[in-house]
Amino acid sequence: MTAQLPSRFPVIACLLLALFLRTAAAASADDAKYRTPEALRDLGRAHKIRLVYFVPKDREPTAHHTEKIAVLMTFVADLYREDFRAKKLPATGPDFEFRDGRPLVHLLRSTNTAAWFSGEPEFNGNRQWDHIVPEVERALGSLRTNLYVIFCETYSEGPVKFEWAGGFALGGRTTANGGAGLFSGWILRDEFCATNVARQLGLLDDATPIKGRVANHHRRPDSARFEFIEDGFGAVAHELGHALGLPHDTRQDTQSIMGNGFRYLRHNYLKRFADQPRVGFSEEHARFLRFTRFLGEDIDLTDNGEPRFKLSYPTRLKPGATEVPITLDGEDDRALGAFLVFDPQRDTTIGGASLSGKTVKQEFKIPVKPLKAGDLKLRVNFTDRSGNQVTAKVEIKVDETPASGK
Repeated sequence: MTAQLPSRFPVIACLLLALFLRTAAAASADDAKYRTPEALRDLGRAHKIRLVYFVPKDREPTAHHTEKIAVLMTFVADLYREDFRAKKLPATGPDFEFRDGRPLVHLLRSTNTAAWFSGEPEFNGNRQWDHIVPEVERALGSLRTNLYVIFCETYSEGPVKFEWAGGFALGGRTTANGGAGLFSGWILRDEFCATNVARQLGLLDDATPIKGRVANHHRRPDSARFEFIEDGFGAVAHELGHALGLPHDTRQDTQSIMGNGFRYLRHNYLKRFADQPRVGFSEEHARFLRFTRFLGEDIDLTDNGEPRFKLSYPTRLKPGATEVPITLDGEDDRALGAFLVFDPQRDTTIGGASLSGKTVKQEFKIPVKPLKAGDLKLRVNFTDRSGNQVTAKVEIKVDETPASGK
């Protein structure tokens, strides 16, 4: 007996086919417009970044916060992964906690109010760090043994010069195994953060003015939607860099994630900007990152000994000098990794190099802008190949006195 299909079957089939073709056409159009970041997946690393959504007692969690944070971190992970790939470094990207096949976001409800954390009306980002971090540590564990990315629902809706009142972004490293980046929860608002990557790419391509608000990007009144997204998503990548031990790097400011390059994320995802350089990390910063326990792929986790270094350099240099000679005399019980030199007066990394083997004794000439009379103070950061980092200081007098050594 031959089964008879309902007379409406051809109509339904046509509708389904039309829907499929429309969806396929939209996906094809998006592929032509955007570069889509890879989805997050559980990489199985021992050291995982822990995602936290922190909500005071007088606030409600934003709807779909887990999905939104996962989307945001998809872009952050992509920035790290793609930059490593471009530099021919091992590049699976950062790893996160997963549960039931999805990134795990810990929702923490505080018994204190948002104003208690933010200091409203005298908003203060450092106060928020000092008050929020201890609550996170009590709930989930010490910053010395955990790396947290924490979104804080502590901002306020009132008028403010930039973005939202009480907004902040801070990051810092504690040990090879821990640190934190804290961020204002305004970036999770519906107008900026989507629940899927395709929709997020559309928002990143959207120049709709946000009435009454000013982004930190170009600081124009009624700033475009995409500028807030670049500010917010980019700040997470930037502060995570601090949590992994990186200082600022403003030498190529509009391209460096550790400068202001994070405010140009569209260059990495909108194909109409293909002729613009992608934002990423400087060579010195990438070398450091590859040996962190949250990004490195050949890390010896049994090595907790810090590298040991002595520095030799002239205690005096003449004005106009364009390089600083520094001799490194160092060792590590397993393997040296890299060093970088940071100028705190200019707030930027200025040089560095890879290291190898267990010992080094070598002079490096660090390029500087022509020196002016006064005190030159530099910071030299070292890492071994297991993520252990140490810091040393350089202090040089710049004057006409003949050079002497230290």
